[in-house]
Amino acid sequence: MGSSETTNACAVSTMHELQEALSTNVYDREGTMHALGDLIKGKRSVLVFTRHSCAQLQRIWRPRRPLLIISNGSHQPIDTYARTTSSAYPVYTDPTCRLHAMLKFKSGLKEGTVKRDYMPDTGGRVGRIVGEIKGALGNLQHTAYIGPKSLNGGEVVVGADGKCEYMYRMQNTVDHTSIARLAQIIGVEKVSPQQG
Repeated sequence: MGSSETTNACAVSTMHELQEALSTNVYDREGTMHALGDLIKGKRSVLVFTRHSCAQLQRIWRPRRPLLIISNGSHQPIDTYARTTSSAYPVYTDPTCRLHAMLKFKSGLKEGTVKRDYMPDTGGRVGRIVGEIKGALGNLQHTAYIGPKSLNGGEVVVGADGKCEYMYRMQNTVDHTSIARLAQIIGVEKVSPQQG
């Protein structure tokens, strides 16, 4: 990744952009609408934007800091996603994909070459593809609801004061911020799989 791509990937949202994003509605597992900002108001929070609701995110630290997972699909697959990934965190969706656009997340299916610490058991590219196919076949009722597979996500850390402290936009399909780096940024201890 070139230096200008790195700069764009990490460029923090302006206060105006972030306030617009925080006023956007997201949906919970029951389809109830919430303004994103109301969910994190007054709390330093980590927002993890996934590529689609089949993306994998396991428990990564004890939830001493609020962490919300936001997908770009519809709310119907949330329960299945949470059960499949053993997610300890609340999951919301933005079926309009407005948040991904406002926060300038990239679109593309380019696969990265660096294996991240959030995907220890996914294997290589073929293993991930087979896993996604198996997951989709096991949940065909949700296929129409998972959102665009090419829309990448990223991470946003919002301070209790409502300011953007950290931003990372995925540059490929397996490019979330590493768990170790994110834990360091927010000042928490990473949880090992045995502790989770």
